[in-house]
Amino acid sequence: MLRVKAIAPLRLDDAEMVRRQERYRRLGGPDLAITLVNLAGPDAPERFDSAAGIAASDRLTAAEIERTDPAEFDVALPDCVLDPAIVGQGDFPVPVAGILRLVAGHLASLGRPFAVVTRNRVIGDELAARLDRYALGGWLDGRYVLDVDFCLISDHQAWSAAMKPLEAELTAAGARTLFNGCSAVDLDTDRLGDVAVVDPTALALRLLAVAGEAGLYR
Repeated sequence: MLRVKAIAPLRLDDAEMVRRQERYRRLGGPDLAITLVNLAGPDAPERFDSAAGIAASDRLTAAEIERTDPAEFDVALPDCVLDPAIVGQGDFPVPVAGILRLVAGHLASLGRPFAVVTRNRVIGDELAARLDRYALGGWLDGRYVLDVDFCLISDHQAWSAAMKPLEAELTAAGARTLFNGCSAVDLDTDRLGDVAVVDPTALALRLLAVAGEAGLYR
């Protein structure tokens, strides 16, 4: 079983930590033992509404990865589609997997361009920039913004309702795949009409499990 240290990209309250930990337990199944830790530090952001908050998350997530004990964990996983701390950092005590890099790379390997939807424009701009750093920006064929409050992240029905109006736009644009740009949302559908909706965390964990079974983290 692969032992995964998941790191919250924000300072989460107790209820949200419990929700996300339970979701990781369910999605990880029998192949992944996932432990979620909260983001530490007096300046840990509580949401991503600015570039400064994202930069603070990068720095503090890197510090948390550096504190990882290789005797306890096989791999670290930032709990965010922005892959905080992964790009431009030095060596870490354990390998670091990124939700964005895993999923976007997998979609690219399938020859499947994808649109992305994010909670706000700040996150959407940063996600596009990080795809470019991974040399995967060419697979991004559309960007959509819900412009909703942070609280919808824990309300899957409200999030799905907010996404529903995108169906006509995606269909008109000829999109086939939509990357849901929030790792913490529990999607209640994998389709918007004829468009496949990707839950990035669920897919990333399946890819991690395959890598673990193949012994790639030994």
